[in-house]
Amino acid sequence: MIRHNGVMNPSRIKKLLQDSGAKSAVVTGPEELVAPESVGLESAPAVPSRRRRPAVGSVRFAWLGSGHCGGRILAAFRSLGYGKTLAVNTTRRDLDRLELPASHKMLLDIGQEGAGKDMALGRHAVESHQQKILERMHKSFGGDTDHVMLCFGAGGGTGGGSVVELVSLARSYVRQIGLQRTGKSVGVIMTLPTAGEAASGVVGRNASIVARELTLMAHRGEISPLVIIDNDRVCPSQSNLTVKSYWPTINRRIAELFDTFNRQSWIPSEYTAFDPADYSSILTAGGCAVMGYTEIRDLYDRNCITRAIRGRLDQSLLAGSFDLSTARVIGGLVIGGQNQFAEIPGLAETIQYAFDTLAQVAGNATVHRGIYEDDREVLRLYILLGGLEAPDARLRRLTHSSQ
Repeated sequence: MIRHNGVMNPSRIKKLLQDSGAKSAVVTGPEELVAPESVGLESAPAVPSRRRRPAVGSVRFAWLGSGHCGGRILAAFRSLGYGKTLAVNTTRRDLDRLELPASHKMLLDIGQEGAGKDMALGRHAVESHQQKILERMHKSFGGDTDHVMLCFGAGGGTGGGSVVELVSLARSYVRQIGLQRTGKSVGVIMTLPTAGEAASGVVGRNASIVARELTLMAHRGEISPLVIIDNDRVCPSQSNLTVKSYWPTINRRIAELFDTFNRQSWIPSEYTAFDPADYSSILTAGGCAVMGYTEIRDLYDRNCITRAIRGRLDQSLLAGSFDLSTARVIGGLVIGGQNQFAEIPGLAETIQYAFDTLAQVAGNATVHRGIYEDDREVLRLYILLGGLEAPDARLRRLTHSSQ
């Protein structure tokens, strides 16, 4: 290995990163999990060859948000440039507060303001407006969508009660625009209530019912992916926020984490590319999915990244209680600064060691890797695990909290 004054030649680092092996690898032998110091946000779907380059990333997403929580997550995605959006709700007041064009909001009139945590009313709202919702989806989304993602909060009446019926309508929409694999083209982002919220019997009961129904649908391949966001995980990490910025910041960070994988899968890399096919394989793997993010600070010690991954991976994910060894496919992105990649000796080996450690956690999963540089001099690791079994321990806690 060529070094100058004890420092690896920058060109050698680039060469090592470029020649560092296959972009993806199948690995066996699950081990402990590991994670980052902070929680991040992001996600994305499948890539038909007919598609031209989309405005945001490799997958042209359409976003359908239901209820209070779903509408606010959807608005966060729209703020990142996603234009195919439709928010539905049983209360006009929630819709009016969303920063969306009026044509991208739809009131499901049930004769009263809101469903009042009654999921039967949420389901009835969709059933009585089915054709109008489908027409608005075509109008708001157009005919060149690759993947529809529904957003909602488990625990509420409108979101929790409507989601299964909305999945059915979304599958009708993708079938009508010519997508054949409807179960692979419709996914869901579901937020779980905190323990305090679930202690209210009706919230915990609603969340338990709808979470179990959706995890079963994901297991059967009727939706993909089912991305789970656990507010018990996300909220404590944002305890320093003001009341005004609290939920907008959390929702935006969720959207940003999901968005990172979609954007990066379209961007070429002079090192190792995480390409559209890699991303699509995660989005269409079925089962549950979870995202995570961490920053690696000690770049001169390759063991630091192993400690970060092995010691804190589970805590860095946006939902817990998953058996990560059940993942079918994993996407790992390392993004670092230009100066870091050019000047830090041994960084190439450190990055590859990080991927190897992640692979050990993954059991028999296929691991897709991406290495990118930008102008931020912070080494970041983004993780997206797909095809996971349901987090049964967390779902049991929801059930117990409602009793």
